[in-house]
Amino acid sequence: MTKLLFPLFLFFTAMVFGQTQLKVFSKATKQPIYNAAVYCDDELLGKTDTGGTLSFKTKCKKVEILASNFEDALAEVRNTMEVAMQPLSEKRGNIDRVIINDKSDPRALKILDELNKRAKENSPKSLESYNFKSYTKFSLDLDKDSIDIYKNFLAARKDSISKVDQKGFKQKEKEKKDSLIAEDFIDASAEGQMFLWEKATEYKYSKKYGEKTNIIDNRMSGFKNPIYEAMALNISNLDRTPRQLRPENRDLFHYYLSDTIQLDGRQTYVIKFKEITDKKKQNPRKFNGKIYVDAESFALKKFESISKKINEGNIVSVWKPIHNKWFLDYEDIRLKMGNTSFDVSKKDSLKAGDTKKYNQKKFGNYLYVKNRFFDFDINEPQKASDFKGYSLEMKNSDGSLLQQYRTDSLTARESNTYTKIDRFVQKHDFEKKLNTLTQLLRGNLRYKMIDFDLTKFISYDKYQGIRLGAGLKLNEKFSKTFSPDGYFGYGFKDHRWKYGLGLDVKLSDKRTSVFRIEYLDDVFAAGRFSNYMWDKMMRLSDINLDLHNAVFYKNQKWSASYLYDISNSLSMKIAVNKEKQEALFDYQYKNLGNSFDNTSAILSLKFSPNDKNIMTPSGKFTYEKNYPQVFVNYEKGFNTLGGDLDYNRLDALFIHQFRTKLGSTNIKIFGGISSGSAPIWKNFEIAGQNDANIDKWYSNISTPSNLGFATMPSGTFFADKFAGFKISQYLPFKFKTLGKRYSDIELEYQSAIGNFKNRQDHQFEFTALDHYYQEAGLIWNHFLGTGFGVGFSYRLGYYQTSEFKDNIGIKIKFNLLR
Repeated sequence: MTKLLFPLFLFFTAMVFGQTQLKVFSKATKQPIYNAAVYCDDELLGKTDTGGTLSFKTKCKKVEILASNFEDALAEVRNTMEVAMQPLSEKRGNIDRVIINDKSDPRALKILDELNKRAKENSPKSLESYNFKSYTKFSLDLDKDSIDIYKNFLAARKDSISKVDQKGFKQKEKEKKDSLIAEDFIDASAEGQMFLWEKATEYKYSKKYGEKTNIIDNRMSGFKNPIYEAMALNISNLDRTPRQLRPENRDLFHYYLSDTIQLDGRQTYVIKFKEITDKKKQNPRKFNGKIYVDAESFALKKFESISKKINEGNIVSVWKPIHNKWFLDYEDIRLKMGNTSFDVSKKDSLKAGDTKKYNQKKFGNYLYVKNRFFDFDINEPQKASDFKGYSLEMKNSDGSLLQQYRTDSLTARESNTYTKIDRFVQKHDFEKKLNTLTQLLRGNLRYKMIDFDLTKFISYDKYQGIRLGAGLKLNEKFSKTFSPDGYFGYGFKDHRWKYGLGLDVKLSDKRTSVFRIEYLDDVFAAGRFSNYMWDKMMRLSDINLDLHNAVFYKNQKWSASYLYDISNSLSMKIAVNKEKQEALFDYQYKNLGNSFDNTSAILSLKFSPNDKNIMTPSGKFTYEKNYPQVFVNYEKGFNTLGGDLDYNRLDALFIHQFRTKLGSTNIKIFGGISSGSAPIWKNFEIAGQNDANIDKWYSNISTPSNLGFATMPSGTFFADKFAGFKISQYLPFKFKTLGKRYSDIELEYQSAIGNFKNRQDHQFEFTALDHYYQEAGLIWNHFLGTGFGVGFSYRLGYYQTSEFKDNIGIKIKFNLLR
């Protein structure tokens, strides 16, 4: 019994004596204060009882104490605490009660509405032209106040390690390698920062010619070659509105007009904001930042954001007026990026027979970003030649010009970073590892000179079943001009191998100019909308489009094509094809059977006037995708050179996305027309996504796609001409359920109508889309705080049936990028 009670006694003792005992009383009357709230950062630890006392546990070194009609108190945490609070005057008490109201101040909201209303008017892009330069410094380092402590600690630690007897100590090879890498990095960061990147940039804008960004020079510690995918990275509010000011986030924050001040000689409104998390536990006087609004122009003058936890980070951005437009003047960012931790032995705890015990010594790591903007030229004449090529170009990358643009000299610690980290990265070959990560942005997995296509590993459709395979391409490390590629796949339902081989010949290193030849033997869904110029993320959205579709045809194709970027906005692809195609379903076309030889030519265009691109050794990289976007494809079939078919096929897709007071809106308008002698797969299947042929629970389940209809049976509706419309509306509010993610609601409506002129020529069971097809739906993104969206669509109008299950479509969405 004694053995059982002793541990319980120890546990009870630790619980009682490990807590802090607090007593709060009035400084004036010495009476205990009831219901005083005690906060650690923005977390409520508890409230005092009628005796003014509270027991609590916390890791905070200081706590804040709030009580009605008393001044706030900040006290250091001790085992036993007594805090005397100063009563407020009646005037202060009235102000205090207004500030802590659990809703936004209508005056603050009115000012923010006016700020958003005049945003375009105050923007520099309302000028005819401008150009300016910037100097940016990214660094990863310790808290600046801890550097000397860190250096002294490392010196003592190194001396201690050198005295440790390593005899009989065995370590696994991987652990030993990781340990050596860690020690090398610690040595490198003792006299220098963990990372340093400087960049000098020129920004040019013209209403007539568009935007152009030139990297004048840059240097990144550890890397001899530029990381092109990172060149566009600009952690600043240069071209975007802070999320706290966006109308769709209005329900995530409370806003309070706190003051009107003179700032730089101009009357300025000061609005405090706080993020709404748990209303019952939040510190009502703990604000997350301030918004400074110019009273005359209602332009954003200054923005301050402070993390909810002490020393987690802060952002300060300041704008200034030039020609009555507001340009970003400077910006400083400090964000915590984890800790560097060390196990430190507790020497004083060692007794005879005891094992060594450890404490952890932690040093906070921070990302520091410094942006400075200067040399503003307004409404100066611009040359068309200055805007040629892609929107972002690299002029120099060896760091030799940076001294001209630095706004202050590098410290000794910053200068040491280049030499120390350069040696560390080179020794452990981290440049290759980073290149592997940047290729993931393109949908590739890189290993040395081979890029693996992530879309080729696994897929599923009703004809092939599960399809496993691989796709690989030899990259620029193999050759800067020639890039062979190939893929293979095996369907476990149709028991067939599919494959393709190709060769790209790169004709320019300034822009996309690629000649390609290829051969493939594969299967494809009949009647698919053309996606020749779609980017990889759009293709990924359609990866499960044929989940319930079995209407496929086989295609053996020889092809030669030329892809060329006419400008930053306009891309063109010309292809000539020689194909042998065969239906893999019950089908006959006229009296020609189900197998055809086809000779064709295809012209594809993509127009994206607001996309931002950069040329890299791996090819063009779109670092900022904007709207509108237009895709046009024209295909011509010839009954010469052995071809059996004579047809014309044209399709087009228009996509636009914009924000209003109603939230974010995405619109897609699409359609196509086919004429002449063309089998069913050279017409259009309207991308149905459910299975009407089986009565299973999963027959109505699909994933969101670009143009698909969740309630439409797959492989059923065909047209030789059609037009479609799809609108997605993200409602202008977000909310929290479980976890840390915010959810939002997306409403959808889509429709299509078409016709099929000579449907009797196609001996195949299908439905011509000769009436208006409609469906409406809803998706709950980040359902219950998860990474998934869940929604449904419901069929409306002419094609609606009396059976509920026939009209419903369930959607499951993986919110990877939102």
